[in-house]
Amino acid sequence: MKPNGILHYEIHHTENHEAWMVFVHGAGGSVRTWHKQVEFFKGKFNLLLIDLRDHGKSKDLQSERKFGFSLVAKDVLDVMDNISVREAHFVGVSMGSIVIRHIEILDPDRVRSVVLAGGIFKMSRKIKALAFGARALSSVLPFQMLYQLFALVLLPRKNHSASRKVFMREAKKLKDHEARRWLSLIKKLNRTLKDLFSKKIQAPCLIVMGEQDHVFLQPARDYVEKYGEVVLETIEKCGHVCNIERAAEFNQRCFNFIVKLEQRQA
Repeated sequence: MKPNGILHYEIHHTENHEAWMVFVHGAGGSVRTWHKQVEFFKGKFNLLLIDLRDHGKSKDLQSERKFGFSLVAKDVLDVMDNISVREAHFVGVSMGSIVIRHIEILDPDRVRSVVLAGGIFKMSRKIKALAFGARALSSVLPFQMLYQLFALVLLPRKNHSASRKVFMREAKKLKDHEARRWLSLIKKLNRTLKDLFSKKIQAPCLIVMGEQDHVFLQPARDYVEKYGEVVLETIEKCGHVCNIERAAEFNQRCFNFIVKLEQRQA
């Protein structure tokens, strides 16, 4: 953990480009869940990878503010301030998409563009039922068992196994009290999503979804239909965590999107 209560982070500098990419993982993840993106993007852009509060090596951070997505978003902005990154292209996966949306609300000038992998825009009936059951069982079942249940529901197919393994491995580092703090966010998640995505993301936005994402793909389509300027691309034979399962396709689509923006802004 960095001094002064700053989240743990990793930096990959390049002399080839001035632009920054900030990677925001999902619940149960860490900087390690982005290793396939680091391999591709290092040398092309400056990279900032962050362990969110309670995750990876960002442990035992204290705050006078109430725990919630706004606090997590402020944590990310504090890291950017600490290393003097004024603005960046943000890349988030799953629940990281919610954190990035909060960042844009808190300080829109910091967000040059947004790329969401497996973006979460709405709670389906299936996830609502699962979340309700998880909250009810969280007092009697260990978090790891609940997380495995979530992973199996979100990533049920054989070709999703690599994604499941990565997130289950990283989630083991979460202590029970840390996990329960994040589970507490689910209670208000439906309302949070309605508030967040009742308006268009202001920054240029690319959404990349797996064709087999049976939980979150349709809400993403509904969002794009409502706000036509947002770009949605789907990857065939791919589940929810497309940046791991089909990293090559995800990386290329992300790269093409950002390069076009950089050329246009230049």
